[in-house]
Amino acid sequence: MADWLPERLPEDIDAERSFLATCCAPGAGFVASEAVFTLVEEDFVHPAHRAVFRALKTLIEAQVEVNSLTLKDALDQDDSLNKVGGFTGLTDILMAEDVERPQVLANVIRRKAKLRRLVHLGAQLVRQAAEEDEAPEVLVDLTAQSLFQLAQGDAKTKGLLPIQSIADDAMVRLSDRMEGRLSTGIRVGFSRFDDLTQGFQPGNLIVLAARPGIGKTALALNWVLNAARVGGHCGAFFSLEMSHEEVFLRLLAAQSQTNMKDLQSGRASGQMEKVLESRDALVQMPLYICDQASITVPLIQNMIVKQGSQNNRRVEFVIVDYLQLISSPEGSRGAKQNEAVRIGEISRGLKLMAKDFGIPVVVLSQLNREVEHRTGGRPQLSDLRDSGAIEQDADMVAFIHRKMMPSANEEPDNTAELIVAKHRNGPTGLIQLHFTGEHALYRELIRETSSFG
Repeated sequence: MADWLPERLPEDIDAERSFLATCCAPGAGFVASEAVFTLVEEDFVHPAHRAVFRALKTLIEAQVEVNSLTLKDALDQDDSLNKVGGFTGLTDILMAEDVERPQVLANVIRRKAKLRRLVHLGAQLVRQAAEEDEAPEVLVDLTAQSLFQLAQGDAKTKGLLPIQSIADDAMVRLSDRMEGRLSTGIRVGFSRFDDLTQGFQPGNLIVLAARPGIGKTALALNWVLNAARVGGHCGAFFSLEMSHEEVFLRLLAAQSQTNMKDLQSGRASGQMEKVLESRDALVQMPLYICDQASITVPLIQNMIVKQGSQNNRRVEFVIVDYLQLISSPEGSRGAKQNEAVRIGEISRGLKLMAKDFGIPVVVLSQLNREVEHRTGGRPQLSDLRDSGAIEQDADMVAFIHRKMMPSANEEPDNTAELIVAKHRNGPTGLIQLHFTGEHALYRELIRETSSFG
């Protein structure tokens, strides 16, 4: 079955000819070079225009003067002169109308190219869905990934920026921070931890790791709840293990400080006024929850983009619970390799997502069993499951350390340590916490932060 395509694809042949004539004109210089490097060969529709653009870019990169003769030579060396109709065809293209600002035409060419890619992407999806060779979920993931790559195309071609413009922007933000007009990052309501980290920074990947049952989900939910409640930050929580109702009940227990088991069993009737007040407060917060299993990084990206476009409020903070449960898109390299390679691909994808969206991404992770055999049981970086790629990609790695379950004659120990073991942009440290399990709530103990490592 052939891909369905309209009779005429989006294109502007005149804009292509005019762009090439402008950039090849004597004296075009830097302005032409700047416009050329915002485009790629595939952005042009006409084969002759593609060939001339390729030759033009080759000359600019080699710092050779651009004129009809040097273009003819470059086309000759590329065996492409016949594609433009010889020297006569080349001069005919160069005689098109030139403009003062070639970037305007470059924008038109790029917009038409994006529309063509969207048409081809839609036609491909129609064909694949009609053939029924792939599961719908696989097609959704692949399409979401392609759309995300298309959406991010411009962001990945920023090029070199003059230090003057970088300095101007940086100093404005620095002045705002010093005068209290701009937060240095997303703060999560733990004062000593926030002081140590200066908040979670945009573009950073933060790993929170612990053994099962220690309470890493509770701490992560405390973070996203505090960020929304105190700072008004829009947070998205992706739960690959619990249902959205379970996540909500944990948030409700923490907000209302009601026993979570009483909420789950329906025994909280005597506290309903407090519970309802907390419910009303929660629903006013900019929080989003997804409990979809078998989720992939491209699908997470697609959901973030969709949420922003539908609600006119961009997601500022993402938490994924947890790393080892994230799926790899079928057909990807990670899906065909061992677990270490697969987790490495996912970890890199999460880091790129944080950077591309300009938001902090927190991912929870399991620890391997080596930590259980160590005296004291305090985690370290090598305890991360499949740790190589995770440790490399993460800007921050934090561990929760609590004593193992007490024996029958021992009182439970609710103290915990939050260990910042890696911090690419700041100090590491150890912060004492108290965990109230029935409320799914962590609090800092009134002690000084200890240095670590």
